[in-house]
Amino acid sequence: MAPLQHVESCFGCSTSNPASLGIVLTTTDDGAEGRVRFGPDGQGAPGLVHGGLLATLADEVMGFVQHGGNAVRLTAEMNLHYRRPTPVDTELLCRAHAGETDGRRFHVHAVITTADDDTTVLAEADATYVLLRAERA
Repeated sequence: MAPLQHVESCFGCSTSNPASLGIVLTTTDDGAEGRVRFGPDGQGAPGLVHGGLLATLADEVMGFVQHGGNAVRLTAEMNLHYRRPTPVDTELLCRAHAGETDGRRFHVHAVITTADDDTTVLAEADATYVLLRAERA
């Protein structure tokens, strides 16, 4: 299966887009992971990361899970459960693993923790992605 290729201007992980969140993505044997540190500009409540940034982190990592080769995929549905407040200036780790597949749809689960303590869950997400047909991509 051809590896997934991300768009270079991607808001989440681009190294050339100045507005990028700078999420560093890697594939793993059973999914994908992403690392990022949100500074004070990513604050929602005082001293805490904005929940929308955590949702973006989860979506970015789950969308990087290898499925369908180089096919473009779109998020069809995502549910996020915030478990604990997430302080700014904390190195975050998001790990995602593929679940069931149904035709062009596939399901992914992700867990966000701090990079130095993967036992304390900050947020969990479940999403469904749809692979675009080649003629639409």
